Amino acid sequence: MTYCVTVASPSIAHRNTGVHVMRWTFRRDHETVVCELGLNRDNSAYEMRVELPPKASGYSIESFDDAMSAFHRQTAMERTLVADGWSLESFESDRVPR
Repeated sequence: MTYCVTVASPSIAHRNTGVHVMRWTFRRDHETVVCELGLNRDNSAYEMRVELPPKASGYSIESFDDAMSAFHRQTAMERTLVADGWSLESFESDRVPR
């Protein structure tokens, strides 16, 4: 099973700076998985970053050439998590500084 995780917890930046990031937080018992979808550092591709629960340790990053592919992967990830007993706890959409 693959999980998406965020590597850092960025703060909201001024509208003219940073990049738009969408963040889904899933919970199962006392574990949390965070999936983040946004552009990479040079805005050349989309990245889905997933922070794994502490017992799984680590994070994963997947890259996509277009937004549609990235959203399809996020949707597949969400379906897998829900099928494995995870619940969507929250969704955020904000700008993070570069």
